[in-house]
Amino acid sequence: MKKGLLLFVFLVSFGANAQQNWHRLSLESQYGWIIPHNSELKQISSSNPFSIGFSSHWMRTTRKNWDACHCFHYLGLNFSLVDYQNPHELGQAWNLSGTFEPILHRTDSFIFSLSTGLGVSYLTRVFDPIENPRNTFFSAPISFLLTLAPKAIYNLNNHWALQASMSYHHISNGGQRQPNRGMNFPMLGLGIVHFTRKSDLPDYEKKSTSNRWNFYTDLAMNTRESTEKTRRPNLVLSVGTFRKISGIIGLGGGLEVARDFSLPVQERRIESLISGMYLENHFLFGRFDFSQRFGKYLHKPEEYLPNEDFFQRYTLTYLMGNHFAIGAGLKVHGHVAEYLDLRVGWKF
Repeated sequence: MKKGLLLFVFLVSFGANAQQNWHRLSLESQYGWIIPHNSELKQISSSNPFSIGFSSHWMRTTRKNWDACHCFHYLGLNFSLVDYQNPHELGQAWNLSGTFEPILHRTDSFIFSLSTGLGVSYLTRVFDPIENPRNTFFSAPISFLLTLAPKAIYNLNNHWALQASMSYHHISNGGQRQPNRGMNFPMLGLGIVHFTRKSDLPDYEKKSTSNRWNFYTDLAMNTRESTEKTRRPNLVLSVGTFRKISGIIGLGGGLEVARDFSLPVQERRIESLISGMYLENHFLFGRFDFSQRFGKYLHKPEEYLPNEDFFQRYTLTYLMGNHFAIGAGLKVHGHVAEYLDLRVGWKF
């Protein structure tokens, strides 16, 4: 953990001294609650997490950077310590994440933005069948962290500002170890911001919104534990389409089929195929695409989640060039995460 902290300090210093147009440092405290997405988790979810976080964000204001999401945006690093105020069962989470934060609206006094983060979390207390049996949130000390946080910043002067946020956090090990119910906890935050570098923002003209249908295909990949306790590949192929209805919002849908080699089969591997159809919303920031898929299973093996008929996927991709995209996704049932994946895609 000390090496991770030293790396964070180094990257913060690098970001502050690089030739960027804007740079800011933030210190924020947050207070929240845990969502008990299963009746067995209600008692252990009664505490209120408290956190303290430090972040460094930098923003270039060139036309090339603006074109990346058709907006001004921050890239940054965030280090936070979350105390779940249940030291014996939940302990603490030490988090390090990278963030992407487009500015949605700005005035002379206020800036409104939406921050998304992806990183790692070191958990001091995890599941143990004897010593810690109620903590089925976490089973791996090193887990993945996903965050989504709308923010409002009020400028006090050219160098100092106040910050308020409403964030949603998800921590799980991506299905690499069981139990893996994962934890979802919203938090409200207040903090202070110091701008170490700031300049006037250029006024770039936005491109007109295209009303054509966009078609794509993507392939998601990860590994899952089989009944023989070995890791087996899980592949998900999707094809879909969407149409922009505003500058940053697109609506559409598609079909997907998954081949999960970790599932047991009786006679033929085709028995393990999982197919579904989905509706999809896209938040489009230039080359970045944050999508939310709400799907229904068309076919799945009887032993695979027999009580689940619907699913969600949350994906974040980046378009490299005109067609090829890379990213990551999270599959969820309600508030329960199933697994994380890496994905590649092609936009037609």
